[in-house]
Amino acid sequence: MKKEKETKVVEQTQYPHEALKRVEDTRLVFWKSYKMHNTFKLLVMMVCLAAIIVAFIVLPNVIGNSSVQLGLTIGIAVLALGGTYGYSLFVRKKFERKMKEYFELYFNCCNEYVYGEKPFSGAELQNPGKITLDEFNECGLYKDVIEAGSRGLTTFKYNDLELSIVDCAGNVKAEKRMKPVFVGKMVRTTAKYNGEYPVYVYIKGNDRALPPTNMEGIEAVLDNEKMVVYSNYKDWQKVLNGPVMKALEAIKTDKILVDVAFSISKGKLFVMLGYDDPLMVLPLQQEFDYKPTEIYKENMGVVCKAIEALNK
Repeated sequence: MKKEKETKVVEQTQYPHEALKRVEDTRLVFWKSYKMHNTFKLLVMMVCLAAIIVAFIVLPNVIGNSSVQLGLTIGIAVLALGGTYGYSLFVRKKFERKMKEYFELYFNCCNEYVYGEKPFSGAELQNPGKITLDEFNECGLYKDVIEAGSRGLTTFKYNDLELSIVDCAGNVKAEKRMKPVFVGKMVRTTAKYNGEYPVYVYIKGNDRALPPTNMEGIEAVLDNEKMVVYSNYKDWQKVLNGPVMKALEAIKTDKILVDVAFSISKGKLFVMLGYDDPLMVLPLQQEFDYKPTEIYKENMGVVCKAIEALNK
């Protein structure tokens, strides 16, 4: 009796929202196209290398006239090298454009999932989706930042509050390289507080956390297991009143959200959400894991409640 061949069933990921599934569908198409063009680029390079070998090894034994042989050798080599460079440049520009389109789709789909239901509304990806170094440094939390990369700047509303959020990283100069002092998402909005001295709140996290580095000369008025409050404002508890503290205590850090810092200054409010790689690295080779984005959505619901409490 013949044994029936076993067929391996690959279970497909069930995404909780159509927008998240679109990310994976687009990633698959992009990655297959990327691999195909890389393979073709390798073939082009091999053909060009073969042409150069022919020019320098075979031709001298076939053509007796040294001047003709030299001209053909140089001509074939130049054409081969030019063809390789030209095709590589063409592929690079093409995939830079495709990568930009994919990233825009990624942010639009994630924004649809995270901000697509009330009390969120009006999420819109900005172009260009970046902030300046000065805009990053406005938060006042990190010292000596000389480089700030950013992407995916999005504006949205939480009830009546207008906010923006952007992926960003702030770097300082170390001995031989740039060193990050923040990696994650920056939320910006207005603040009801209009006092002279800023109030900073740092919600502690795990060993991947990057605490504020610009607190020199600012008193730590509260330091417990959950958070540290820094301020030279003697009535800081008027800013961080009972409802605000309750909202802040509801923010939970974990392996994805590694820490959180609030900067409350004259009319301005910044929230720095320190995130780890599973959320911050956009999916290319591997299947899109939607679970970090689910955590991000939950985080934003809790964080925006705290922002709203600070503005009441």
